[in-house]
Amino acid sequence: MALLTKGEIAALSTQERLTLIDELWESLEAPLAAMTRVEAEIPDWQCRVLDERLHDLEKFPGDDVSLAEARNQSLL
Repeated sequence: MALLTKGEIAALSTQERLTLIDELWESLEAPLAAMTRVEAEIPDWQCRVLDERLHDLEKFPGDDVSLAEARNQSLL
């Protein structure tokens, strides 16, 4: 596996770095889904934040914005 140095990452365009981030997250999706909270070492405070966000999504359906919508709206 070829690793990128900090300098090589810095030399990438913003779009290339965002694509790299997307690819990294996607590569972690299945392994993380199989882990328990304890195995993933997710701190309690992060679990509380996620619980609050899930509660808000359930309480206010339709208020969320997909990543694609955020990109189209130039929010990212």
